[in-house]
Amino acid sequence: MIEMNDAFRFFASCSSPRELVTRLQFGTTELWSEDVDLPTGWRYMADLIDSDRGLLAELDGAVSIPVVDTLTATAELCRQSATERVFASDWMLLRRALAWLGRTGSEVDHALLAVADELTLIGLDAAEQDFSVATWLCVDVLDRFAAADETIGYWVRRVCDHESNRSEQRIDSEPIGSEDAELTVAV
Repeated sequence: MIEMNDAFRFFASCSSPRELVTRLQFGTTELWSEDVDLPTGWRYMADLIDSDRGLLAELDGAVSIPVVDTLTATAELCRQSATERVFASDWMLLRRALAWLGRTGSEVDHALLAVADELTLIGLDAAEQDFSVATWLCVDVLDRFAAADETIGYWVRRVCDHESNRSEQRIDSEPIGSEDAELTVAV
């Protein structure tokens, strides 16, 4: 597995987003390290779906209104999962809506519904919450329908920036001498 700090360098060496998508698909690289904290993963996925640079913004106008509403609800459940427990019944309701919407729609709609479905599976599986497949699906959607090399680079950098910040925080947070007692009192 490629370390998070090396992921952007790897992306920069890819000849195209399609090459990155292919390597992610076949497991020759990972963007997420195994020790990523769950709140960070959930916030990242929520933003990847519904933010100013997210899927819904990049695919503006290419997605049907019911799918936009469902993806917005998916992003909201992701944001909620970052701060509190989301009940399985909420994820199941979303999953039923996805199944209903999956019967019709465009190719873009189906690709986005696959992203939401993967996130519902992650939400329902309390033991194993791995965001790799959901991230790959999002990058694939961006590559196939938005042709946004810059946008894909933005999201890869964002994963890498988070890991770099975590490493720096761990180094900065190590107490020196009696600093440990001061931190205990301050908390």
